[in-house]
Amino acid sequence: MRKILTTIATGVMALGALGATAPAAQARADAYPCGPQWWHSGQQVYVQTCPDWSPNNSIPVYEYNDHTSRVVGYIYAPGDDWYVCDWTGTQLTAHGATNYWWALTVADNGAAGWVNEIYFRGGGDNEPDATLRLCPFYSARSADTADRVSGADALKAVTANAR
Repeated sequence: MRKILTTIATGVMALGALGATAPAAQARADAYPCGPQWWHSGQQVYVQTCPDWSPNNSIPVYEYNDHTSRVVGYIYAPGDDWYVCDWTGTQLTAHGATNYWWALTVADNGAAGWVNEIYFRGGGDNEPDATLRLCPFYSARSADTADRVSGADALKAVTANAR
């Protein structure tokens, strides 16, 4: 009986230790997750404010979730910016990071498009932001088979879904 109780106690302590380290490990994985959703009345859609950055304070916004598509505008990077949702696309490697997750947003010039999540603070390579919601039209696919979607079409789809 004593041996059984010792085994149970050891198991409980091990589970407790796992539970205590899981949130810490997750927090290390994305130390700067996006904030809660809020209604953007100008865009008529729910968005989230996300900590982003750029080495030159200018984040490119691409027409498609594809780094070979044209840049439709930029976001001035100092300070956090709002994003609608994430979705997969082509893999971009730059500034010591690599990611195939893209965030839907609107550039400072008003053009809808996609920002690669290498420009998000926290997280690891090829990981989405821990709290930015998935785009409602999202279907799980690998980066190799991800659909190419224009930011304008994606924003229309999300806005229609928000009403």
